[in-house]
Amino acid sequence: MEWLIDIFPSLFTWAVTAALAALCGWLKGRLKRQDAARQAMEAEQEAMKSGLQAILHDRIYQAHRYYTQLGFCPLNDKKNIEYLFRPYAALGGNGTGKQAFDDIMNLPTERLGGKG
Repeated sequence: MEWLIDIFPSLFTWAVTAALAALCGWLKGRLKRQDAARQAMEAEQEAMKSGLQAILHDRIYQAHRYYTQLGFCPLNDKKNIEYLFRPYAALGGNGTGKQAFDDIMNLPTERLGGKG
């Protein structure tokens, strides 16, 4: 029985070390899973952001085609297009969307030459 008392400190140290190693392994696995979940969520958010930006761009582009062909854009419609453009720009949109927006904003608000 005395031999058990002699090796107990070593066994205790080994058991604590093994438990800590197991805990570290479990924590590492959990952190990897959380990181993978975070990366998947960020990729999904980026896809949603890109999709929303594309929808806003399409609406601005379609409005540009319509109002440019019409030759004017009523004031209320310009305000609506501005509501589309603000989040589009905040999402990083520029280029053709910005040019289309500027073109629409530069159109007259009434048909030139009166009603006809």
